[in-house]
Amino acid sequence: MKLLALAIIFGLTYNNANSQLISADSLHILEGQLAKSINDTNRVILLRRIGSFYLLTNPELAKKYFQEGLALSLKLNFRREEANCLRWIGNVLKREGQYPEALDNFQKALKISEAIHDFAGISAGLGHIGDVYTEQGDYNKARNNYFHAKKIDEDSHNDFELVLMLTNIGKSYKEQGNLDSAIIFYNRANELVLAQKIGFIPNNLFSAFGEIYLAKGNDSEAMINFRKSIPYSMKYGAQANLSIGFQGIASIFKKAGKTDSCIYYAKQALVYAQKVNYVKGIMAASQLLSQAYEGIDETEAFKYYRIAVAAKDSMFNAEKVRQVQNLVFLEQQRLQTIEESKTESRNKTRLYALLSALAAFLFLAFFLYVNNRNKQKANNILKQQKEEIQRTLTELKATQNQLIHSEKMASLGELTAGIAHEIQNPLNFVNNFAEVNSELIDEMQQELKAGSNDEAFAISNDIKVNLEKINQHGKRADAIVKSMLQHSRTSSGVKELVDINILVDEYLRLAYHGLRGKDKSFNATLKTDYDENLSAGKTGVGKIKIIPQDIGRVILNLISNAFYAVNEKTKGSVEGYEPTVTISTKKTNDSIEIKVKDNGNGISQKILKKIFQPFFTTKPSGQGTGLGLSLAYDIIKAHGGEIRVETHEMEFTEFVVQLPLSKI
Repeated sequence: MKLLALAIIFGLTYNNANSQLISADSLHILEGQLAKSINDTNRVILLRRIGSFYLLTNPELAKKYFQEGLALSLKLNFRREEANCLRWIGNVLKREGQYPEALDNFQKALKISEAIHDFAGISAGLGHIGDVYTEQGDYNKARNNYFHAKKIDEDSHNDFELVLMLTNIGKSYKEQGNLDSAIIFYNRANELVLAQKIGFIPNNLFSAFGEIYLAKGNDSEAMINFRKSIPYSMKYGAQANLSIGFQGIASIFKKAGKTDSCIYYAKQALVYAQKVNYVKGIMAASQLLSQAYEGIDETEAFKYYRIAVAAKDSMFNAEKVRQVQNLVFLEQQRLQTIEESKTESRNKTRLYALLSALAAFLFLAFFLYVNNRNKQKANNILKQQKEEIQRTLTELKATQNQLIHSEKMASLGELTAGIAHEIQNPLNFVNNFAEVNSELIDEMQQELKAGSNDEAFAISNDIKVNLEKINQHGKRADAIVKSMLQHSRTSSGVKELVDINILVDEYLRLAYHGLRGKDKSFNATLKTDYDENLSAGKTGVGKIKIIPQDIGRVILNLISNAFYAVNEKTKGSVEGYEPTVTISTKKTNDSIEIKVKDNGNGISQKILKKIFQPFFTTKPSGQGTGLGLSLAYDIIKAHGGEIRVETHEMEFTEFVVQLPLSKI
């Protein structure tokens, strides 16, 4: 019973009782009345009611009825219905993702409702404007409007609109991820519905609860609710809600790794969203299909990716964001003008009252003069503050760009100092053995002159052994220099076929030499497990097409972080602890996995979701910029791959990089 009552809430719309869904038979009667009607106020109401019937199934046809009603209400100066029609048109535009146009209609409707003191219309207008802010992700502004409307509804005892506001406040919290607050307001709305016995047509709460369970990780309950939402939506022809239900089911199957089922339900979601031009649903379903087809059918993945990008651009492109911001600014100016008008009216009343006494009038004049001077000073201060804020923002942007550039070069700077010390060791060996060889050659020449061929031959063997050691240490120094030069090379941005095992091993040695050069006390066990199938020589099988400098930076960052983690745990003097870093590669179907695992302190679950965010770091101040993992994430995504982390506090951390395998 409670679930049904809650489901009722989501069938509500922002108008009075005439806005309820009507049956097909009632529609036939209304259309007959419309055919016989004349251009009067009754015809406006008929147009609006018929349009409301088509809103769920044919939004474009609904919009035509609303637009005709708007034109007639303007001609008749029927202000209340003019505002109603503007709101209904705004509803259609909002569903199509045309947020600037929708917001413009809602603001116009609100202005009319305020002018005629239509409190129900004011509440509805504020609610609709709050909806646009919710869709745009500005939840604080959305709730400011919702709570303002809620206060009006409570004062006017308008339980219908109050249920709507409570529901939409809950929805804004749900969209923001605050599920507990969302449930609180849903329950308050439900209690009001049960107490007032409001008989609305139930639409679909199941999908909303499905989204909440999905966010909480309870996939089984989420699936139950999403499946229950389908027949409810079909019963009332709510195709946008059908899209939401199928989208939820598809998301659960994707999470479970059931790609075929995910694709089937995501396509259903896309079909129903396209039928009513539900742009938000089109974007969500297309994104899910693009992700599902990745690694299976790149052509299909790209096709749906383009659909998702087009839908997203239609809702959130820069021009629309600018238009929304302009409309918000104009609305703020309008509200400010209203407030200023009220202030001016109060001042005039006060002035007229004080005209009865000359002394009071002079006092008021003096007061206004001082007040004006203070306002001018305040305006000057505000102007200066605005200029200072603008300068600060400019400096902040420049600093951010510099930080990003510095992070890209940070590893090179750190390695150079360490490697400079590390490379000295093989060079010392080369110099020492060269000096020894010089002395041995002198001895050998003396023995040859003396005719001691056996002794000379023995000395020549020593010289040969020394030369082999010189060659060995020379190659070691050469490998270190080549690795450093490879790391410091500017990325060309051009992908190359690379043996991933060689690349990973080079950067492992580079990171280790760099850290050992800086900190001789550092020591850790290095374990490698390279898939031999990825090193197939001249055949090219197993090679991957990447930008080697960029992927190298990712590998170097992950390995350096692993060394840092085990070194920090070593400092904690954990009994029996052996610092170990494991690096492995593996071919899986059409991709390559690179894993970097350490047995350090792990990562706290509280900050796990933040580690890929720019400027977030767990290292002490001055030891990290917070850009390394963020840039690594961007680089891997740009290569069409994925990066994820698995961790357990005080036990281990493992980063897994997955890259698509080139087909040769």
